[in-house]
This record gives sequence, C-alpha cells and structure tokens, in this order.
Amino acid sequence: MKGTVRQPGRVEVLVSYLVVLTLVAIAVGVFLKQSRFNPAVLVAQQAAQLSSKKTAPATPLDTPAEFVPLGAAETFNEENLFEKIDGKADLYLTVGFVELRCRRLALKAQPDAWCEMFVYDMAKLPQAFCVYSQQRRSEAQPLDIATYAYRTKNSLYFVCGRYYVEVVTAMPTEPMLTAMLALSRQFIAQNGGATERLPELALFPSANLVPDSHILYIAEAFGFDQLKNVFTAKYKAGNAEVTAFLTGCDDEVKATALAEAYRKFLLENGGKALPAANAVELMGNVEIVFAKGKQVVGVHAALNLEAAQAVVKMFQ
Repeated sequence: MKGTVRQPGRVEVLVSYLVVLTLVAIAVGVFLKQSRFNPAVLVAQQAAQLSSKKTAPATPLDTPAEFVPLGAAETFNEENLFEKIDGKADLYLTVGFVELRCRRLALKAQPDAWCEMFVYDMAKLPQAFCVYSQQRRSEAQPLDIATYAYRTKNSLYFVCGRYYVEVVTAMPTEPMLTAMLALSRQFIAQNGGATERLPELALFPSANLVPDSHILYIAEAFGFDQLKNVFTAKYKAGNAEVTAFLTGCDDEVKATALAEAYRKFLLENGGKALPAANAVELMGNVEIVFAKGKQVVGVHAALNLEAAQAVVKMFQ
C-alpha cells in the first residue's frame, strides 16, 4: 500500500514565512549596524594606506629633569580620537592621522602645576603642517624652536617632521613655561625634522606678505571638492587684507582645466563675471583664478577688485 504525503497546513506555511522574514530582518539589522561609521574614518584609513602608517617609528615621550610623570602615556587611534579631542577629530582624520600620544607631567618643584603634551603622528610633513596651520591661534607669538612654531600665553605649538605637537598648561608660570620649552626641545632633538620646510611656501612673493599667515588645505578648499592641496597666505593691499592661494597640477593642461572648473563653480553658485580678467564677484567679494604654468593661482574673497588685482599682479 502506497503511503500518502501530507500537505502542510495553512498555519504551518504561515509559521515558515514568519521564520524566514525574521531571519531576513535580523540580517538587515546587522548590516545596517555595521555600516554606520564616521565617513572621516574611511578617509583616514585610505590616507593611512598611502602613507604606510604601519611603518611609523615609535616616538618616545621621555620625561625631562624638570618634570615627574602623572600616570602613563595615553594613545588614541582613528576609532577613539574623538574621545580626547571631541569636535576637532574630523580635521585630523581626513588628512592622514596615524595616532595621538599624550602625557601629563607635573613640575618637580611644584607638583600641583602640570602640563599635557599632545603628539599627533600625521605620517608626513604636509599633513602635520596642515593641522598646525588650520588651528593656529589668533594670539600666536613666534617661537624659534622649529621652522613652524609659535606660543601663546599658556601653550606651545610646533611641527617636527611628521609630528604636530601641542604642549598646554593651565598654570603658565615662568618655571612652567621654561620647563615646557625644555620638553619641546628634547622631543625635537630625539625626532629631528623640525627644520624641514615646505617648498610651496617659497612660491608666495614676500612683498606685503603677512608673516606666518600660510595655511594648507589638503582635503578641500573654498567649498570646491576639486581644489585640493591648496596653500593660502594673506597680503596687505592698502587698507585691505587679501587671501592669495595656489596649488600645483601635473601639467599646464590640467592647471588650465582646474582654473576654468573653479571659475565655473563660482558662476554656478551665484557669482557674476567681472570685466577684469578671470575675476568673479560673489556675495560682495571678489574672486580671481587663473593658471600659471603648472600652478593654479588666485585670490579668494577679496573686499574689492583693486586690492585683489594688486595681489594677483605679484604672481604674474
């Protein structure tokens, strides 16, 4: 006698569908959770691959004779940098950040007076200068311990090769500041690179240049995503202060195309072409951009056309 195959009932079919739908929902939930991340972290990972971050040398955070350490040194990477510098991490992550090491140190002669040293490994000199220049304090005073260095009332800031370094205290007494300088000089002596220079800065004419006004924008400049690795500097033009900029291209053809693309971008975003060559008025300010050999050169957000042209003339 042949057996009969029982067909599944309607309830069993519904239960099977529910099980399948539940498994699909779980899989989607896991995927979405894993996909939630800070886009800056991805950029940082890509930049790190280009800069061979895994070969980064160990940098000692030794303690000079004036200090005693307050606990062990801390280390932060791409994933937890925001825990130490919440609100500023994206700048570092998008321009090649490798890691941050920091340590608190107290004066031997005054244990309640302490400072903290922040050592940002940015992989290369341009990246280190980028964060140094973009975060330069308005009250900065020149400091001669490195090519790129300054001080404020309670802090020291400098570039040492691939490293951007901050030394900060809430108790800026003379003994503390003297000890902080000794700490900085010791770091420079151990790591080298403090006298390195960025050759692009020499392309800016020296006449009427505002000292220490150079800034490097690696990821993007002026809201235009094709303008990368842009150096800027400020100039005095009569009573006005004008921002000049330049960036290099592989060849003259690419430089011309980039200059035209930026000018088109300005016009498409509310700019108005001016009779003067390569000039655009945007939101009451003047923009000028042109190609000079392999360089794209220009003026950004000048208050008037005369001041903008006076600065541009120095680059032609």
